[in-house]
Amino acid sequence: MALANILSEMPDLLERTLAEHTPDAQGFCRECRDATGVSATWPCVTRELAEQARSMSSGGPGTVDERPAEGTVAGRRRARDLSAPLGNGRHRSV
Repeated sequence: MALANILSEMPDLLERTLAEHTPDAQGFCRECRDATGVSATWPCVTRELAEQARSMSSGGPGTVDERPAEGTVAGRRRARDLSAPLGNGRHRSV
């Protein structure tokens, strides 16, 4: 879940991951191969993680929401950055 949360905040990397981790004709992931050439079955773990990240950040299939949700790390960071600075130069968390 934490990796999906991080990936959901990187729309370019998220879309590239979704585009690269696709099935081949035999139903294996095109990207996930070990040193011997053995492929992971599709959907691979990386694809599932990217799908989860897309559902966290998406306004719908294939679109990425520009504004981070409050429950995400980016949303909490945005809320913190918008709060008034304290006298010691730090920002108050919401």
